[in-house]
Amino acid sequence: MQHFWAAMILAGVILQLLVIAALWKGAYREYTLLFVYCIVLLLTTVADASAYFDPQLWTRTRLFWINDAIRQVLIFCLVISLIHRAMGGNPGRRRTRRALTAGAVAFTALSLLFTWEPAFGLWMTKLARNLGFCAVILNLVLWAVLIKARDTDRRLLLISGGLGVQMAGKAIGHSLRQMSASTVLAGNLVYVLAHLACMYIWWQSFRRSTVTQASRERLSDL
Repeated sequence: MQHFWAAMILAGVILQLLVIAALWKGAYREYTLLFVYCIVLLLTTVADASAYFDPQLWTRTRLFWINDAIRQVLIFCLVISLIHRAMGGNPGRRRTRRALTAGAVAFTALSLLFTWEPAFGLWMTKLARNLGFCAVILNLVLWAVLIKARDTDRRLLLISGGLGVQMAGKAIGHSLRQMSASTVLAGNLVYVLAHLACMYIWWQSFRRSTVTQASRERLSDL
């Protein structure tokens, strides 16, 4: 089974590198926070993998949950920034950004309180499930803003769609993990596959945009 998870980790790292490479071709200037998130995601994935393949380190460390918390904070910031971007010239977008930020902070604080368990792993699993659900709600707000907009940004829709898949998979995966010992494997699989789907959607989004831009430049030179 360890070989299977090694293959999944390798696939995730490859897709993360492909997304970073596609962003580096120019889109990182427009999506700076997304670029930062992908860099942090790659570094924390490598750190998690290193701990996973060292059984003694994995059982004694809380590295995974620390990395997961860092990624979750960046996800909240990313989705809120995308909502701010999607609202364009709407005069209420700053007020909306402040309200969403305050709501995410309050939700996190309440989740820390009401999901507390003596067993650290179970506590973090419940917390991660709740935060994943909160991210799904924020992403739905983003979708609502994009649907309402007259000129919908297709790339932004794909970014939002990828996030939606990942966050829904995370919430479902952690829910399965805490149900019983027999559903832990299924929960882990849902979590990983949702992440891979998100990375693939992002890669296709930025790769196609780069190819389209290159085609336009070649045509302009003719």
